[in-house]
Formats: sequence, C-alpha cells, structure tokens
Amino acid sequence: MPVINRAWLRAATALPVVSLALLSTHPVSAAEPAAPVDAPDAGSGLGDIVVTATRKETRLQSTPVAVSVIDETFRSNQNVLTARDLAGQIPGLYTPTTGITPLTNTFFIRGIGNSDPIFDPTVGVYIDDVYLPRAINGMSDLTDIERVEVLRGPQGTLFGANSAGGAIRYVTRTPGDTLDLRLDAGYGNYQTFNAHAYVAGPLVPGLLAASIAFAHDEHEGYTWNPSLRRRVNNQNTDGGRIKLVFTPSSTLKVTLSADGTVDHSQAAQYVATTYNATNPALSGLGAITGGTLFSPTQFSTFRNNVSYAGRYGINRSHSGGITGRVDYDLNPHLSIHSISALRGFDQDPVNYNNDGQNRLPYNSAQPRRIDISDNYIVYKQKSFTQELQLQGDWNRFDFTGGLYYLFENFRSNRIGYVTGLPASDTALPAAPFDQIGKTITRNYSAYLQANYRLTDRLTLTAGGRYISIRRAFDFQGVNYDLDGNPIDPTLYPQVRTGGAIPTLGVNVAASQVNFTNAGVLNRKTWHAFTPKAGLSYQVTPAIFLFANYSRGFDAGGFNNRALNVATALPYAPETVDTFEGGFKSDWFDSRLRINLTGFYNDYKNLQTSVSAFSPISGTYVSTRGNAPSAHTQGFELETSAQPVDNLSLAFNVTYLKTRFDDYSAPALGTIPAYNYTGKAFSGQPEWQYFASADYGIPISGVGTIKLGGSVNWQTSYFSDLLNSPQYRIGDKHFVNGFVGFTTADGRWDFTLTARNIGNAFYFSTLTPVGTPLRAGPFAGTQLVQGAQNAPRTVFFKVAYKY
Repeated sequence: MPVINRAWLRAATALPVVSLALLSTHPVSAAEPAAPVDAPDAGSGLGDIVVTATRKETRLQSTPVAVSVIDETFRSNQNVLTARDLAGQIPGLYTPTTGITPLTNTFFIRGIGNSDPIFDPTVGVYIDDVYLPRAINGMSDLTDIERVEVLRGPQGTLFGANSAGGAIRYVTRTPGDTLDLRLDAGYGNYQTFNAHAYVAGPLVPGLLAASIAFAHDEHEGYTWNPSLRRRVNNQNTDGGRIKLVFTPSSTLKVTLSADGTVDHSQAAQYVATTYNATNPALSGLGAITGGTLFSPTQFSTFRNNVSYAGRYGINRSHSGGITGRVDYDLNPHLSIHSISALRGFDQDPVNYNNDGQNRLPYNSAQPRRIDISDNYIVYKQKSFTQELQLQGDWNRFDFTGGLYYLFENFRSNRIGYVTGLPASDTALPAAPFDQIGKTITRNYSAYLQANYRLTDRLTLTAGGRYISIRRAFDFQGVNYDLDGNPIDPTLYPQVRTGGAIPTLGVNVAASQVNFTNAGVLNRKTWHAFTPKAGLSYQVTPAIFLFANYSRGFDAGGFNNRALNVATALPYAPETVDTFEGGFKSDWFDSRLRINLTGFYNDYKNLQTSVSAFSPISGTYVSTRGNAPSAHTQGFELETSAQPVDNLSLAFNVTYLKTRFDDYSAPALGTIPAYNYTGKAFSGQPEWQYFASADYGIPISGVGTIKLGGSVNWQTSYFSDLLNSPQYRIGDKHFVNGFVGFTTADGRWDFTLTARNIGNAFYFSTLTPVGTPLRAGPFAGTQLVQGAQNAPRTVFFKVAYKY
C-alpha cells in the first residue's frame, strides 16, 4: 500500500457519513427493478446474465449497449488471472503485452486506445464504479471479481471523460448473510505458484457483513537473458481487498472497501532483432555481441524470447485505495447513491533497459560500456473522486443522473537514456535527460440519461454529460552525465551551445539545455458536452434491436515527454461521434445466442505524436498533439450455444477497419514532412476470431469430468504509422486447453490448464533502436526490438468452495 496522507484518510473515511447526513427522507420500501417485456425463462438453456452497464441492473440481452461479460466459470477453466489474459477472447478488445510491469495494462477497443500509460487512457477502467485515472498500476488479480464487463463504444454520458473507446468494469463480490469461502492454489512450469483466498459472511446477521480477499501470483521469468545468465520478465505480486457492508434497513446500504497491491516483479526486458533493406541476409539477427556500437563485429543468433539487455530490471510498485458507497431508497421510485474514493500508486523506482542489447563500448572516443537505451522512472499519483447519483423509475420512464468530481495529482520523473548508434568513431553519446513533470487535474461533471418506453416494446434513450476539466502543468528538464550527476550549464558553458563535454563523456543538444516551462502556457481548461440518443425495440421475447448515437471525449493535456521547452505544450481534447446498431437474440429455447453490432466511429483531433507549431521557438516541433481526423468501422459477432446440457460452445468474430483521414504536414525547419493520411492505425488487427468448447461428463454420485479448449487468431498489423513492411507483425494464433474434475457436491475442483499449447512466439510491436549501422560488415542493419508473448504454460490448480 502506498503511504497516504492522514488528512486524506480522515476525509475519505468521513465521506460516507457526510453523505448519510444529506439523506433526510425517511426510509420506505425499496423499488424493484423493472423486468423486460416477456423475458425468457432464466432457468433454461444459456440462462440470463445480469449486467450494470447502464449503472443499474438489466438483462444482458435487453441492454442497448454492446457489452461482453466474463464470468467466474470461464476465468477458472481458462486460468484467467489478470486483464491481460482476456486478450483475444472478447470481441473488439485488444490488449498488447508491452507494459513495463505486469500491472500496467493498456486497452484498445474498436481500434482506439493509448499505448503510453503516462497519458490519459482512452478506455476507461472502473473498479465498482470507481475510475482509475492511469493505466499504470491497474488491476493485478481477479480473485474476488464477480464478473468483468467490457463496454464497447463511447461511454461518455454515464462514465465520463477518457472512455471514448469504451469501458472495462470490474464488479467485485458483495458479502451477505451466507458464508462464502473460496480457496485455490496451484503450481505450474516456470515455477509458477498462485494462491487465492476469499471469505465472506455475516458479522452481525442482517446488519453487517464482511469479506476478505487475498491473492499471490508468481512465476520465474519467461525470457532467457544470456548477458545476465538468468531468466527475466518474472512476476511477483500480492494483493488484497477488505469489504464491509452495513444494512441498517431495507432501504439503506453502506459499503466500505479497502484494497492494496504490492508488485515486485521485474521490469520488462524486450527481445532484439534486425532488419536490413539492402542485404536481407542480415535481417533477423539478434543483438550485437562484439565490437563497439559504432563498429560491431558480431551479432547473436536470434532466438525467441531471448533478450540480451544489459541491466536487470527493477520494479518497486505499490497501489491501493479506499472506497465508501451509500445506497439509499428515498421511496419506491427514487434512490440516491454516493460513491467516494481515494486512490494512489507509486513506482519508486522502475529501472529497465528496453533495447534488448548487451552493453558495449560506444566507440573509440567513448570506450565505456553503455546501453543504447535505459530508463529510470519514479511515478507517484493520488486521486480523489466523488459521485452523487440520483435514479428514478416510474412505469414508462426511468433516469440516471448525477454530479461527479475528480482530483488527481500525478508526478513523473523519467530519466531517459537513449544514446542511439554513433554517427562516427569520434562522436560522444547523448546525455541522459531527466523529464520531471507534475500534472494537477480537476474534473467537474454533471450528467443525465433517461429512458422512455414509447410502447411496451419500443424505448427511447436520451442523455448527455457536461464536462469541465482544468489542468495545471509544471515541467523541468535536466541533463546528466553517465554517472547520474546533473550537468550544471554555469560550470560547462559549452552546454549552452550544445557542445561536447569531453570530461563528462557526453554530448548535450543545444535545444535540450536544463530548463523549466515556467514561461510557457501551463494552465488550461477544456469544456465538452457528450450527448447520447438511441432507440431499442423488443421484437419478440428473444429478439432485441438497438441503434445509438453517442459522443466520446478524451481530455486535453500537456506533453509529459517534452524534450525541450519548445515541446512542453498543451494538446487538444479528442472527440469521437459513434453510430452503432445491432441485435441480441436467443434461439431454440435459449440454447443458441447470437449478438451482432455494427459501428462507425468519426474521430476529430485524435491524440498522437505530431508536428505542431511552438510559440516558444516559432517553429514546428515534434510533440504530442492531434491528428485532425480519422475513422474506424466494423462489426462484432458474439455467439454462444448449449446444444445439449453438458456442452457449451462460443464463437466470436471482430472486423475492424481503421484509417487516418487527415494526418500530414509539410517539412519546416528541422522537422521533416510526414503524410499518414490513408494509413491504418498501428497495432490493430483487421480480423480477430475466438472459439471455445467445454464439455462435461457426469459420473453419477462422484462428480463431473470437464474437458475444454479454445483458440484465438488475429490477422497481421503494422507497428508504425507509415505501415512499413519491416514493422509488420504477422498473423497470430494461440491454442489453449483444460481438463478438470468437479466433485458431486460442487465443493472441490481440480483443473489442469495449458495455455499457448503450440509454444508460438510473436512480437507485439517492433520499434527501431537508433539509426541503421553506418560502418563495418553489418552496415545498413537496423536494430529493432519489442515484447513477445508468454511461452507454453501448464498449470494445475485445486480449488475449494463452501
């Protein structure tokens, strides 16, 4: 758990009490949720799934939102432990395995997301309706998660800013008056050991219930490092959650929860390979292993999941928070809800080498053994959110509205050491550069969404949210020598002109002299309105149609990766207008379920790296900015079937077409021209498929044998915006399987799971390291690096449930 200021702790603890004091109406009986027209029998076939994607409980098959649900049974059989394990299994969702720690998860839905966790996410992540402002230190383990809901498309009305791509909602279990005990432990290859525990039940029956969850997950590194002679990229995480539920009456419920996670896994190391356009025989080599960086004499043979990175990854990450929720029924038609949360995380430090290369002498002028790329990072964040929500339900009319406030203090300190490759045998490496930033964010929002049933089957939905986001940004850049000592420009005058500093063995760019952004516009406010309108129609009890228009909004911000004062600039908000329609259907007494959604997303000011005019330098600079326009379109097919009682089948298809409609700029000064118009987004496959089958063999009086398997496959995509052939990632496919046994009383469960049975290896991305080699027998060779997926894993688990 991070260290949390006591005043903050007292304030967060008092919030539920303050919220209770505001509720002056006398308690009356609770309102029952409205049932859909002629709902199918929940006990037959596939049965009903209840979701809260619209901030209230509804049947999945009558919810006018494209939403997928991952329940406990699927997670148990497939050994799904973290959100990364969901990659390829949910339509429209793509999760690259490129985070520098296991808890850093970046999500893409329908082609939209943010691969850089230092900036705002584009897919909102929520734990029990509490927003996580950063992708850094997200969910570690799904031990006490009742279900995971993946909402596709903009969720700006009910969930707010930074959910233009969609939202991922983790819904945790709620303790009650029944004892609920769940334990599991297992062991697998790569010395994998996982242990999870959950216990819930009444402390005072009918009045106070509690639950405790704990998770420990570890495995040795999946990647071999010959330079360090050890395995790297391991996992070692511990997490827990405590929840208290107080129900003094049938109309009032108070929930308090606290959670914390410790992550001491290794920071990621990437795998290196090469590309040579003029001499293909030099493509596909591994890391440089001999000579100098300027004139290498030897390359290693490329091997899957082998990294030569010269630094052992260090990661000390901690996250946690406390939440208070009050739910109160004012009368049979009105309820009020208060959700208060204080959260924080720190990574102190994360030190990783992401070039995949061993340390080598730079050249003759600097014979010291150094890395091509190295990073030393300290992140510290704390946030406070408060939401007051009012819900009403009368015969044909219901609504959800509220007020929302977020405060976030995000501090980043990144020493980025990217020397590149020497231009000559007398060149000096670039000096390590420290990017020290602090961003204060305040978000004020008000929202309302209502449904009016025009007939018993036809419903009109309309709503909107007004958002005001204020940000203050402070930034400082400092140059260092190779021993980590700050370079003082007053002691070394040549620094001011970008000259070499022979005594320190580094070179400082003229534009990168130590600076602060005190004279730059560093306070800004953005406003937005995100409307939604839709129609839904219950054609028959088993066929449901819906069509929606909605707008998403991602907040503007400042460049936390500025390389000089001219690039420490604000970037504009991103907006998307989405048109989608689809149907949800059950067939053959709910033995077959077919859901299909088609969509078109029109993006304005898509946030990315661009050339932008800097009022500081009076020139164009390369910075984080906005591509004027882009679009994505496609469809998502989600099917499941239970042809007989003991057989379950699933088949999902995602088609996604992405294009930049306007993304170009002419050359100006030192900034080269670029033209990405017409190019596909990087990192997004056009087709994704997922299929699974589970079969149970009952043995009378003994139990049930379980057999199952799944396969997910995706087509190729490009790692770069130019869609260059050398950065194309080929088709991928993974096959998983399990066999298990459940005792007749349902208490004991034994499962053997195998993931990536074919032991297939693929890069997630490919990124160039410096410029092509200029000298020696390997001249023209471009070093590239990237993360690779986990190898074949086999895991045996024993679980007990009472």
